[in-house]
Amino acid sequence: MLRKVLVIIVSATISFFYFSGCDKTSSNAEPNEEVAKTMAEYEAEAEVQINEENMAEELEKIEKALEQELSEEP
Repeated sequence: MLRKVLVIIVSATISFFYFSGCDKTSSNAEPNEEVAKTMAEYEAEAEVQINEENMAEELEKIEKALEQELSEEP
């Protein structure tokens, strides 16, 4: 009898902590967290920054950044 009561109390306690932990939301995110840009935002930004006069320079910048990222990967 005592064993059944103890099992019920322990089970109830574990269930309480399990379900109370599941109610937490991700609204506690850091305010400094950067939001990822969409493809349309990148395209709009590129149209403003890249024109025919600086197209070669921008391409070189992109290639250098890509090479650097590839060299940093293990």
